[in-house]
Amino acid sequence: MTSPNDFQGAPLGRRPSSFDEWLQAFREQASFFTGVSFGPATGTGAPRWALADALPVLPFVGAAVGLAAGLVFAIVRGLTGPGWLAAVLAVGAAVVITRALHEDGLADTADGLGPHALEPARRLEIMRDSRNGTFGVLALVISVLVKVACLAQFSGATGLVVLMAAHCLSRAVLAYPLLAYAPVHADGLGAMAGKPSDQDVWLTIAIGAALAFLLLLGKGFFVAIISPAVAIAVAWFASQWIARRLGGYTGDTLGAVQQKAEIAVLVVAALMLHH
Repeated sequence: MTSPNDFQGAPLGRRPSSFDEWLQAFREQASFFTGVSFGPATGTGAPRWALADALPVLPFVGAAVGLAAGLVFAIVRGLTGPGWLAAVLAVGAAVVITRALHEDGLADTADGLGPHALEPARRLEIMRDSRNGTFGVLALVISVLVKVACLAQFSGATGLVVLMAAHCLSRAVLAYPLLAYAPVHADGLGAMAGKPSDQDVWLTIAIGAALAFLLLLGKGFFVAIISPAVAIAVAWFASQWIARRLGGYTGDTLGAVQQKAEIAVLVVAALMLHH
């Protein structure tokens, strides 16, 4: 997983200050986090803002991804399609839209952190290998199966809001490791994203939690409270666990944290809304 800011000559270092600038920042991050091009950021194609300076747009980027995947789920489910088919197609749609960006990070992180008794340098070397190993393949298979199993029981409308909440909040929590830890590598996402302010990190997480709460509230107060809380806790524990083993974070580990938080929302919703 690389950075949306891996361009040369970008005038980075300040926060968007107007609605138009925030909209442009959203376009930049949406272009990176999805396979959809929203146009170049500047005349040279270089981004105008570092990721750390535009963190509050991430929950909205996630909500848009969740909306697209949720519409696929709702349409297939509405056509009297079986839940498992709608779930598979919705998960597949999200993978296509995001170019499997976070799934790739999950697989690389699992390959690096799965083996026992390795030094951090060796783990990082494994993670930079483009080939997937046993741990990475298993992590991908299990994550997809869990997502499909959770979604398969939902109605079209429920699946839509749950997917939006899961994708929204799971992008928001990426702000935490950027603040709490240092990048491991001197290049890639860690070095190029910049260091966010405390205010922007907590604002981003608050936006993600609030949107997830509002989306899920129609399905019950407790699921609207517990799902975001569990996802935030999972992201916090995952970030801590990863940082202890690697000495910080990488672009791949950010992808792994996103996937864990997304799955946490889906699992809690599936358990609480099961009928």
